[in-house]
Amino acid sequence: MPDEIFAHHGHRGDPQRRWLRHTYQEGPGFRFLATRGGRPPAQTQRRSELALVRARSGLLRVMREEGLVAALALGRCSRASLFRWQGAYERGGLAALVPGRRGPRAPQIKHPAWLEQVVIAVRLATYWNAKRISAELRRREIASVGQWWIERLFDDLGTARPSGPRPRGPRYERESPNSLWHIDIKGPFFIQLARDRYLKTWIFGLVDDHSRYVLGLRIQTSQAAVPILEWIRDCFELCGRPLDLMSDNGSPFVFWMPGVLTQFGKTLRELAIRHIRTQVNSPWTNGKIEAFWATLKDEVLDREIFRSLGDAEAALERFAGYYNYHRLHGEIGWLTPGERYDGTPFTDRGFDNIPALAHLQGWLEELRAAA
Repeated sequence: MPDEIFAHHGHRGDPQRRWLRHTYQEGPGFRFLATRGGRPPAQTQRRSELALVRARSGLLRVMREEGLVAALALGRCSRASLFRWQGAYERGGLAALVPGRRGPRAPQIKHPAWLEQVVIAVRLATYWNAKRISAELRRREIASVGQWWIERLFDDLGTARPSGPRPRGPRYERESPNSLWHIDIKGPFFIQLARDRYLKTWIFGLVDDHSRYVLGLRIQTSQAAVPILEWIRDCFELCGRPLDLMSDNGSPFVFWMPGVLTQFGKTLRELAIRHIRTQVNSPWTNGKIEAFWATLKDEVLDREIFRSLGDAEAALERFAGYYNYHRLHGEIGWLTPGERYDGTPFTDRGFDNIPALAHLQGWLEELRAAA
C-alpha cells in the first residue's frame, strides 16, 4: 500500500513498559500503525444471508442423501449445528435457516437523541473519558447512562481513542483525614505584567492523603522558609494538625547534611508532627499531590492568562473551592474531596458548578424540557 506510515513497535529502551497490541488508524491515502489497545479492522466482508441459507441447506442435503459422516467430513460445521439446522428446517422450511440475531434476544437500550448530544458536547468541552462522563451525569442527576454505552457511541462516531491500561505503582492510602498531609512546591511560573516584564512565582500546595482535599493553595514570589511556615501555621489553625507530613527532598524542606534540620523540620518537631521524606528521584512517592499538580495544570494554568499576582491568587482560590466541593474524584469512588474530608454533601445538579461546562446549562435545560 502506498503512503503507509508504520511506527516502530517494541520498547527496548524501557524494559518496564508493557507490550500493547497494535491498532490501525486509517485515513484518505494512508494507514498508520500505533501501539495502542485494539485490533486492525477486519478486511473480510460478511457473507450474505442468502449465501448462508444455501450453504446450510446444502449440508442438510448431503446429510440426508449420504449420511452424517459425509456431511461432517466436509469440515464446514459441527455435529450440533447440523442437528440444530435439521430441526429448524423440519419446523419452518428454508425460512428457518436464515441466521438469527446474535447475543441477547431482548432489544438493547436506546438512549434518547438529546442524551447523545449532551455526551458529545461534554466530550468536546472537557475531553473526559467515558467512565468520568458516566459518573458526572449520574451524580448530577442529568441521566443514568453506562460507561460502555458511551464508549460505543464514541466508537460509532469515530472519536474513540483506545489505549492499553497503564501499569500502576505501589498504592497506599491513610484510613482517616488529617492522618497524612502532602506538601510540595511547583515552579517557577512567570506572570507577564506588561510587555517584557515578568513576575517570577512559585505555587505551594497542601493535600490530605485520605480525601485528596486541598488544605491550602498559595502563590508567592519566593521560596523563603518564613512565609511557608506562616502559611502552614494558618492551615493548621483552620484544619487541625496532621499526624505526619510528607514532602520531597527539596531545599526548603530538607538540609543537605544528614541529621541537620531546616527551619521547616524544626517547626514540625516542635509541633510533634512526624516529617516523612520521599525517596530520592521518586516523585510518585508523593503521588497524591503530584496528581493534583497535573489537574491544576490542565484545568487552570493551561487555560487562563494572568496579568497580576492578584489574578493568579483569585484563580487558585476559585479552583480550590471547585476541586474540593464540586469536582468528582475517580480515585475515591467518584466522590468529592469535601465529602470524604468533612462530610459536606454533594448537591450539584446540572453543569452550573463546572467551569468548563457552565455555559451549557441553559442549553441542557432546553434539551431536557423539549424531550
